[in-house]
Amino acid sequence: MSELPNFLRKLPYLFYALALVLGGWRFLNEWSLVEATYAYSNFGDEASSFAHSIGRSSAIYWGVSDAFYLISSGALLHVLIAIYDKMKGPAE
Repeated sequence: MSELPNFLRKLPYLFYALALVLGGWRFLNEWSLVEATYAYSNFGDEASSFAHSIGRSSAIYWGVSDAFYLISSGALLHVLIAIYDKMKGPAE
């Protein structure tokens, strides 16, 4: 077996950084969309407040969901690299 390239060993850390950037970006995009959509709504106080709450919770959900997906992808790469290192035998 050949040695893994160095960039593959550093790839999980790229996923962790992307989780922060893209998860935060998704959250901010969704949040600003909700704020812009319901800023001038005239549904009435209670309905407008409820719509705002649902939109905000959706923004939080999608931001966390995207970040968790990327973090779990990085963790999976860490596990696969550890398995490769454990199973690596002498080169043929």
